[in-house]
Amino acid sequence: MKLERQAVGFNEAKKIGLLYDATDLKDYEAVKQFVKDIRAQQKEVMALGFVDKKELSQNQFAQLGLEFFSKKNLNWKMIPSHKAVTNFINEKFDIVINLGKNEIFPLRYIAALSKARFRVGRFDKQFTFCYDLMIQTENDSDIRHFIHQAENYLKQIKSS
Repeated sequence: MKLERQAVGFNEAKKIGLLYDATDLKDYEAVKQFVKDIRAQQKEVMALGFVDKKELSQNQFAQLGLEFFSKKNLNWKMIPSHKAVTNFINEKFDIVINLGKNEIFPLRYIAALSKARFRVGRFDKQFTFCYDLMIQTENDSDIRHFIHQAENYLKQIKSS
């Protein structure tokens, strides 16, 4: 079954999924703040963080809407296998935003398979099949900068 993709603006979205690299505590904190900001707008949000280590650290425990998977949940092809990953892929989000950098394969894999109506990520001409909207930023730009850019572009889209 082919999924129906369509542009969804931030203001019209009711359910948003976030993918991100949770290895760095500073990025995790930025995403936690973004989740709070989204919830303050009466939107449902779920964030799935990838920790590029075998084990999660003490401060990375699942909270309401914040899930994690790690290197130990990847097979030899780097494909993630974890209940939280399967749930995220199958969730019918209005928008999924991959906040991670392009070289993080497990996050790109999840974004590509996501059943979301609209998938957003960083620009990379090799991976146009993964996203419906790609945002050009400096690849070394931090997650806060990309969050700001993504939110800015998504607020300009009028879907209805």
